[in-house]
Amino acid sequence: MIRAGILFSILSVFPAIFGWYQDWLGLTPAQEINLAIALVVSFLWVTELIPLYVTGFLVLFLELIWLIPGWGPGAPKTIVFLSCYFSETILLFLGGFVISSAISSYGLDAAIARFVIKNTNGSAFLLVLSLGFATAFLSCFMNNTATAAMMLGLVSSMMKSLDETSPLRKSILFMVPFSANLGGIGTPVGTLPNVIGIAYLQEKGFQIGFLDWMAFVTPVFVFSVFALSGILYIVYLRMEKSIQSIRFIQMQEEDISISSPKRKLSILVIGITIFGWITSDWHGVSNGTVALFPVIVFFGSSLLDLKEFRNLSWDVLILMGGGIALGKAFEETGLAKHFVGMFMLGESSQFGLFLFFSILSLLLSCFLSNTSVANLILPITMGLPSDLILPAAIGATIGASLAMPLPVSTPPNALAFSYGGIRSFEMVKIGGSISIVAWTLFVIVGGLILNQLQIVDFSNF
Repeated sequence: MIRAGILFSILSVFPAIFGWYQDWLGLTPAQEINLAIALVVSFLWVTELIPLYVTGFLVLFLELIWLIPGWGPGAPKTIVFLSCYFSETILLFLGGFVISSAISSYGLDAAIARFVIKNTNGSAFLLVLSLGFATAFLSCFMNNTATAAMMLGLVSSMMKSLDETSPLRKSILFMVPFSANLGGIGTPVGTLPNVIGIAYLQEKGFQIGFLDWMAFVTPVFVFSVFALSGILYIVYLRMEKSIQSIRFIQMQEEDISISSPKRKLSILVIGITIFGWITSDWHGVSNGTVALFPVIVFFGSSLLDLKEFRNLSWDVLILMGGGIALGKAFEETGLAKHFVGMFMLGESSQFGLFLFFSILSLLLSCFLSNTSVANLILPITMGLPSDLILPAAIGATIGASLAMPLPVSTPPNALAFSYGGIRSFEMVKIGGSISIVAWTLFVIVGGLILNQLQIVDFSNF
C-alpha cells in the first residue's frame, strides 16, 4: 500500500512539474499545482495511508512551499491558508468537543440513556425505538462513534444473554450505529461533514443559523429513526415482541465521583451554550464566539481539567483545517469554477444540483469516509454560480452522512459489526434500505422546509 501511495503521488505531481495539466485541461499554473495537491491529499484521505491529521498538515505545507511560490503575480498571503486552521468553524467544533467531553465526564450520556431505556415496559420494539432516539439525540452533540460505543456498552450485558441469531440482538446492533449516523446530521456540530460544509459556505458569505439547520434536519432524522424502527420490526421484531424473559440490563445509577453541584453547573453551562447557538440569529453573536463560552467556563472553573483538555480531538481539528485550506485553494485559484464550467453544472437548477450532489455524496460515502467525501465534493460546489452554491453544498453535506449499507461505510457500522452475529448482506439490506429512506426524507421533507424557510428556491425544478 505504501508503494502504491508513493507511486500515485509521483504520478499526480509529475504532470504538474512539466505543465501537462495546463495542456490537457486548460489550467493556469496555480490551478495545475492546486490540482496536483488535491489529487495527492485526496488519495491519502481516502486510503488513510498516513494519519488523517498528518494529511491535514500536508495540505498546508504544500500550499506554502509549492502553491504560493509557483503562483506568480497576485499570489495570496500565507495568512489566507494559515487562518483556515483556527477559523470560526474550528471554534464551533472545539466548543462541541468540550461539551461532548463534559457530557461523558459527568455521566450525563449514561443517565439520559438509562432513563430512556428503563421506560420500555418490557417491549422489544419500544426498547429498540428508545435506543434509537437516545443514540440519535446524543449524536447531535457527541462523536457518533463514541455514542455508538457507549450505547452498545450499556446493553452489552443483555446481548450476552441472547443468542447471536436473536432478532432482538440483531435489531439492537443495527439500530444503534444507524441512529448514531442519523443523529449526527441533526446539528452543525453533530458530525464532521456538517462542520466542513458550513465552513465552505461561510467562506462564500452564506450563513445558516443553528436553529435554521435544526429546523430542516431534525424532522429528517426523527422520521428516519421511526422508519428504521419499522423496518427492524418487519424484518426481525415481529418474532420477538417481549423481553420479559431476558436478563435485562442493570439500570442502577453508576456512582459518580464528581459532586452534584458540579454536575448541575455542567448541565447549566451546556444548556446556556446550546441556547446561545439556537438563538444566534437573534442576539447577533456568532456560533464560533458562543462556542468559546463552554471552553472558558469548563476549564477556567476546573469543571474539566488539563487531562480532558489534552484529550480533546485536536487531530480532528487539524484534519478539518486541512480540508478548509484545500477548499480555500480551490476558491483562490479558480479551480472549482473551472471544473464547474467543464461539466456545465452551472446551467442546472437549484433543485437539480441539490439532488445531484446529495446522490453523489451518498454513493461515494458507501465506500469512503463521509469526511473524505465532503472534502472531495464540497470544493467543487463552491465554484458554482452564487445562487446555486447553497443547495448544492447542503445536498453534498447531508448526503455524505446518509450512507450506511456496508460495515466500512461508517465507524459506528464497523463497531456494531465487530460484535458478531450480523452478516454483511444483512447490513446491506437494512443499511441500504434506511439510506434510501433517509435520503428520500431529506429530499422531500428537508427540501420542503429549506424552501419554506427561503434558504433555497426550488420553485423552478
